[in-house]
Amino acid sequence: MTRFITGTGFSIELEDWRLEHREQHEGLPLYESLGVIVTAIAILEEPAIGVKAIGNHADRTITGPIMIPDLKMFRTTGPNGHENCYWYF
Repeated sequence: MTRFITGTGFSIELEDWRLEHREQHEGLPLYESLGVIVTAIAILEEPAIGVKAIGNHADRTITGPIMIPDLKMFRTTGPNGHENCYWYF
């Protein structure tokens, strides 16, 4: 079995979620994302979680995380629109 880092990762599309303010992180608001329903998963070069997928030549699959609990991710959207902030799940 030949495994390799693919250079890609995953992104998710969310539905029925809300952000609740928790505290500050690196001087910006920190929000917890709650009530999440994942409706789609996409492959992209720069995943927000910063973790690349692993590929397997033998069965032509790629695997990797789509969410990492408590990982603080920089975002430009807050609960009221455009806002530099951090989210976590």
